[in-house]
Amino acid sequence: MRELARGFIRGFRVAGYRAGKAALRGLGYDVHLIRSHGSGDAIHEGLEDGHLYRKWSTDTAMWTPWLGDEVFRAAFEGVAPHTVVSSDRCYTLFSLARQARFLDGDFAECGVFNGGTALLLAGSMEGTDRKLFLFDSFEGLPEPDQARDPGFEAGDFKSASEAAVRKLLREHGETVDLRTGWIPETFGGLEDRRFAFVHVDVDLYRSTIDCCDFFYPRLVAGGTMVFDDYGFPATRGMRVAVEEFFADRPEVPLALPTGQAIVTRLPDPGAP
Repeated sequence: MRELARGFIRGFRVAGYRAGKAALRGLGYDVHLIRSHGSGDAIHEGLEDGHLYRKWSTDTAMWTPWLGDEVFRAAFEGVAPHTVVSSDRCYTLFSLARQARFLDGDFAECGVFNGGTALLLAGSMEGTDRKLFLFDSFEGLPEPDQARDPGFEAGDFKSASEAAVRKLLREHGETVDLRTGWIPETFGGLEDRRFAFVHVDVDLYRSTIDCCDFFYPRLVAGGTMVFDDYGFPATRGMRVAVEEFFADRPEVPLALPTGQAIVTRLPDPGAP
């Protein structure tokens, strides 16, 4: 009964947030989740490196191109109802994807959720012959390792159905290859593909390692991996996985104020 109650409360909070966000966006407002570092937010407390989690801010107004870029705003208008990823993070994805479309490689997204960012990426690829490979179980998260991913449970973040996401992306036809199942099994058959852009939004340590193991060796020089939840204390396992994976590689993960991190693949030594 306790687990049932917890699941109901968690689902109610998520549904309430999404409904409120949709209503406010309909009035022309943008909505962001901002974690407080006061007494109400103790997620980072008790972590060995918890003192390094801070709000990033400046004393002066900063340029916010996602509010004025007409190309992005047009693309984001249809995406917003289908994602909880904030507009600044979507702008990062969209900008890097528009650049990656000039490289010789496909696109991938691991962790599709409601399909909003997949729709954004598919739109950024218009006019190319690239494929967008999408991976999601549509059953929520797999069983987490509580030592590395405390606070998560199997089934967390279960949302839209596979059918709903396919319907959302139907206008992109053969561009999209949606693979339902568990990572890394759903990567099977793509061993010979090369990738220019990979969006990793899987939250957990083990799933992040699996994505890096598969996509990094297949990432073209200049290609980008974006890790969505790298900087948030609740998903510290993802950050640890990224840092461990790249510890003995030449690429350096770049943490962004949005909470994301990006890795750009360097040319192999000796490559022309």
